[in-house]
Amino acid sequence: MNFKNWFNLLEHFESHGKINGPEDVVYLNEFFVLLEDDEFDPFSHLQDTGKIIEEDDCVLTISDPNSKLSHLNSPSLSLPAGYACPFADVCKSQAHRYGKTYKSGKKIKDFGDIRCFAASAEVQYKNVRENRWRNYDLLRKVEKKGGVPAMADLLLRSIAYYESTTGTMKIFRVHDSGDFYNQNYFDAWVEAASKRSDILFYAYTKSLPYWAERKEDVPSNLRLIASEGGKADELIGKEGFRKAVIVKDKGEAIEKKLNIDVNDFLAAFGEDDFALLLHGVQSKESGNNALSMKNSKLIKDTAKQFGVDSDQIEELLGLYTKAA
Repeated sequence: MNFKNWFNLLEHFESHGKINGPEDVVYLNEFFVLLEDDEFDPFSHLQDTGKIIEEDDCVLTISDPNSKLSHLNSPSLSLPAGYACPFADVCKSQAHRYGKTYKSGKKIKDFGDIRCFAASAEVQYKNVRENRWRNYDLLRKVEKKGGVPAMADLLLRSIAYYESTTGTMKIFRVHDSGDFYNQNYFDAWVEAASKRSDILFYAYTKSLPYWAERKEDVPSNLRLIASEGGKADELIGKEGFRKAVIVKDKGEAIEKKLNIDVNDFLAAFGEDDFALLLHGVQSKESGNNALSMKNSKLIKDTAKQFGVDSDQIEELLGLYTKAA
């Protein structure tokens, strides 16, 4: 059947909306013949094969750059705080999956001395919590079906979908919340980054055993920073991992001789260890909330005052990525 007859067939069924007699049965038989023909797709003229539909393809939710990192223009992927952080220790916190209150009467469960800012966001914003859990559930579902290759494919398709709606990205933060929760997931990011060598990926992580297991396989465009304060800190020195250290104030950073990163510039492009100021809402029991909120303002003001030149970012990207 040629295209002219094909469109006649479509017009016929569109006008009738149902089978009206023997003539329609003939049309229907021709329709089935077309659908069974592996070499011909009758709908190919209507499809954009490169387009990804979020509802149909189940892509992950990628968040737009936050204001603190606006100069880097780096989107991010997030998972539930605490639940997806197998090696978290001093900063492990989690919010109830469904926004409920724990038996303690609190909405956040703290396991360490520092409250994770990401858990506070999940309590404050329902959509944030739901998106993170959706990502986590989808990744684990895909892992069961196809392992690392399927997970890597999901990551790549999700990035491609985000780019189709916002434009090509150059920098991507892996996890504004959550961490590499198992070896397969870490390996999936290694594979995804290797296939998107035009993007600079960076991630803070306490999942150091997974990193150590694949240390020689991590591509140059996947920049990892060991987040001190986890259950596997002994691997930082042993493996020579670059690290980020949480400090309470500027004085502690001076004492440790560490530069303070306020805008993720050191995380994405630095080569040495650096400090992060304690910030965000802390528990009353910690006694650090006032100091932490003061630091939050200092971080915001400093990041705004000392912006990073876009030409400088472009030059640095060339050190770790390859042209698309």
